[in-house]
Amino acid sequence: MASTFNGKILSKNGFEQISVAAVTGAITTNFDIDSSGNTTTTGTLGVTGVTSATGGVVIGAASSLQLIGVTATTATIAVTDDTNTIVTIAQPAGTILKDLIAWPAGNIVTAGSSGNDLDIFIGTASAGAQLLAATALLDDGGAAVTWTANVPLYIVKDSHGTAANQFATTGVGPKGGPATTEAIVIAGALYSAAARDIYVTLRPIGADLATAATTVKYVAVFQTL
Repeated sequence: MASTFNGKILSKNGFEQISVAAVTGAITTNFDIDSSGNTTTTGTLGVTGVTSATGGVVIGAASSLQLIGVTATTATIAVTDDTNTIVTIAQPAGTILKDLIAWPAGNIVTAGSSGNDLDIFIGTASAGAQLLAATALLDDGGAAVTWTANVPLYIVKDSHGTAANQFATTGVGPKGGPATTEAIVIAGALYSAAARDIYVTLRPIGADLATAATTVKYVAVFQTL
């Protein structure tokens, strides 16, 4: 029998919705909220409003292929030459880095003289380059290079790097991508049996950036193997 009441349901030890087998009396838990607030359901979850997730998002059953998405956003990108801006991304155990996508909230522009680049590198230690050596994401050969606001770049795609100038708008890159980029060559194993942190670093070299008063957001997609 249904009951209607006002107020909250409070429980220190969680909440369960169950079903009971008619013949055996066996109990099956269909929906569970444990004492830490972790929620598990065997049914279908219907959501009509906006769903927000502050942690990683896992797609797929534990016994099948899983894709795990993790996001991270930098502090304001350092304009100053040879200054690192680093984010930390947690890689789950037993996964490979499938995709790493980056996009800036505002334009990032190099100084306009040869060698005034914006480098990116990826490591398993802070400011390390174990997975990707320093590579000019904005490769300034004597003309300012712009990474336009809200233009996503696949730094890693399907666990592969990219050819030089892959992001140019005259090639296969997205409109607003940098015109010149060095080839992105994966230097280390993107798979890890154990959980680990990976560190993505942006560093202006050769001179201060012309424009960089913005942040860069990353989405890392890990695939279970």
